[in-house]
Amino acid sequence: MSDLQTIPIAMGGRMPSVGLGLWKIANDATADMVLAAIEAGYRHLDAACDYGNECEAGRGIRIAIERGLCTREELWVTSKLWNTYHHRQHVRPAIERSLADLGLDYLDLYLIHFPIHLKYISPEERYPPGWFFDPSAEQPCMETEAVPLAETWDAMEALHTTGLAKHIGVSNFGCALLRDLLS
Repeated sequence: MSDLQTIPIAMGGRMPSVGLGLWKIANDATADMVLAAIEAGYRHLDAACDYGNECEAGRGIRIAIERGLCTREELWVTSKLWNTYHHRQHVRPAIERSLADLGLDYLDLYLIHFPIHLKYISPEERYPPGWFFDPSAEQPCMETEAVPLAETWDAMEALHTTGLAKHIGVSNFGCALLRDLLS
């Protein structure tokens, strides 16, 4: 991939500048969509726990690799830590679940999806957990928890150190939160 098709990133390396976002792709269409994107030359796939289609995306990746369309090393796969997994003890299991669903050993980029800390919901109870603590309640609502951003970020750094995530970052953060994180 030429330098014109990639952008440099702060932690070194280059990320493909165009990718396939998997948000709102129906589960039954995801594997074929991922496969078609890779056949068309896409090398960046943007996934997330919350999208609920990482297993299907993983199937598309596996088929593309088996067909010799690309190698794992030629792909850039991004996923995101969901809001219910911000406590330190939930961060590693969250990436491990995404990796298992995607059929990968590592992510190229793992992001904190939103700077919103929601009450933990066990994957055995509901996966992906979604926005509402109890979606069947008469008036579903989000239930937040106080989780210091530094705690979540420290756990993200540990993922990078262990190689589960080659790069880490954030999404949907405003300037003030970025400054807080940097401090």
